[in-house]
Amino acid sequence: MTATLTTSLAACGGSKAADSGAANPPASPSATAMSAESIATIARYTGVNAGKATGSPIKIGFVNADAQELVVAVDEVVRAVNDTLGGVRGHPLQLVKCVVTSADQATKCAQTFADDPAMVAVVQGTIDADVTAFHTILAPKLPVLGGLPLALADAAAPNSYYLSSGQFGGLGAVTFAKQYSKARRVAVLSPGGSPANELAVATLELAFKAVDIDVTVARFPMDATDLTQAVTASQAANADLLIPAIGIPQHCVSLSNTLQKMAVYTPVLTFAGCLGADVRKTLGDYPRWNYLGFSVSAEASSTDDATAWQVRAFNEWFRPLENRSVTRNGGVQIFQTVLALVKILASIPGDTFIPAVVGNAMKRFGGPVYLGVPRLSFGAVPGQPAIGSLDSRVYVYLGNDTWRDTTGGQWLSPPNPNQRQGQGQGQGQGQTGGPTQSQSTR
Repeated sequence: MTATLTTSLAACGGSKAADSGAANPPASPSATAMSAESIATIARYTGVNAGKATGSPIKIGFVNADAQELVVAVDEVVRAVNDTLGGVRGHPLQLVKCVVTSADQATKCAQTFADDPAMVAVVQGTIDADVTAFHTILAPKLPVLGGLPLALADAAAPNSYYLSSGQFGGLGAVTFAKQYSKARRVAVLSPGGSPANELAVATLELAFKAVDIDVTVARFPMDATDLTQAVTASQAANADLLIPAIGIPQHCVSLSNTLQKMAVYTPVLTFAGCLGADVRKTLGDYPRWNYLGFSVSAEASSTDDATAWQVRAFNEWFRPLENRSVTRNGGVQIFQTVLALVKILASIPGDTFIPAVVGNAMKRFGGPVYLGVPRLSFGAVPGQPAIGSLDSRVYVYLGNDTWRDTTGGQWLSPPNPNQRQGQGQGQGQGQTGGPTQSQSTR
């Protein structure tokens, strides 16, 4: 129930990590100056005075899978931080980037970072490979700050800190169904054959039953192009809410077409993996569904003034990236992660930018996250010390690039563990979300 973004960087596996070189790289032709109002909005968040950072650089690792979106975004937000937003109290960020397409490469990237005596922390984008060894190598050496935990090893990693619940926040769907949909019957669809998906759906099913919501689960083959049989088996036509635990374009398109063919008009709550360009190109627009995610939407209006200003500042920064294959969701993910890093580093007195001090500052960081959750508490989720919050948001797509905040600015918290009939164990195992997806989460 989260989403995967991949980026294109120089591979660690078999080649050196890519150092961004100068702390202040030459300006991109697409870069644009931000307004004074937007700069002030970001400065209020980071606590750093605006200006060009000219001090000694702070070396940060950046690791991500192999696609271009996040590397474009991270280069541009670091450029803005260094050239306009004051760096970290005058110190520019210097990135060393490393690509991960396999567990072996993840291990090599981690070792490269750990062996660099000047490195103070690692920023994690999204990684599809096994990251168990990656975290084992980094935990005693360097802290990790990430936006989306996707694997059990992420959630359980010591000295790693994630700004959203990612793969593990899907139980917000239960709160949405109970409080906003007033649902009494829920249908759940899921691709079969994945142990992670099976555990996630089983956890979701038990959580619905614990709050007295009837749930029917139906599975379909991973390669299915027609979901008629699964939709029928789920009893979606008679449900109050349909929750497809899907995230790849093929499944999103197939479900949308199937629901139209069957004339099933049950409200849908799904995840932002269905907001990719492939879905829109095939269907002509995104499906008009509710989408659960872990950040504030930069495309919907906000009733909160502070949030509205943050949205305006983000959109101003993001505008030149729209023609560079960066989704708004991906932009939010990396923008908030880098700004949180700046805020955390700027809170350290005396410019003591060493891994142990930086790690302690990350652990103490209680939020808020820029366009993200208002509060973080690392270590509060049983079995998932790297996750600071399980809260989520829901937005409904109205068509023609128009969104509405379904929950009226409110963050959704999962049901109380005492009400979930043993869900603490399942949650501690780290599979309360759904399938890894192929686009960034909203």
